[in-house]
Amino acid sequence: MSAVVYARVPDALKSALQAYAGARALSLSRALVELVERGLIATEDEPSRGALEARLATAKNELVDTRARLAASELRLQAAREREQATARTFSAFAERTRQELATCPRCRKPVLGSDLLISGRCADCARPLTSLLVPTRFPGLVHDEYVALLGAIAVLAGLALAASENDNR
Repeated sequence: MSAVVYARVPDALKSALQAYAGARALSLSRALVELVERGLIATEDEPSRGALEARLATAKNELVDTRARLAASELRLQAAREREQATARTFSAFAERTRQELATCPRCRKPVLGSDLLISGRCADCARPLTSLLVPTRFPGLVHDEYVALLGAIAVLAGLALAASENDNR
């Protein structure tokens, strides 16, 4: 069943409708029905303007939040890089100190490096223990066990610094 609808349209719209109908080998009435049906279907699926504006506002808020998180992350990254550089400089300086000549071996009179004294604890040439170079005898209030524990901690740090320095040099 069909009904008749009369409508006045601008000349430009009628020309466009005729061109559409001609390109598809349709009658003018059939082309008009097809286009009106499509338009009605499209308006049923189309969200309202208010819903679109609400989605846009939500997206803008998410963008602002994302930018704020990005800025905070960039600041944390920069701080981490600065800490890493400071640590690398510290380890590098400590590793350099372990390569310096500190004393001479009491037995063979060869130079003793910081790494010989703090890490291996022995002369690199004669393998004599170098503990006599570590324990000062002139300080009456010195607690020997605490001093040895401190030297052990320094030795661990020196070993870490040397390992880090060797990794950086590779």
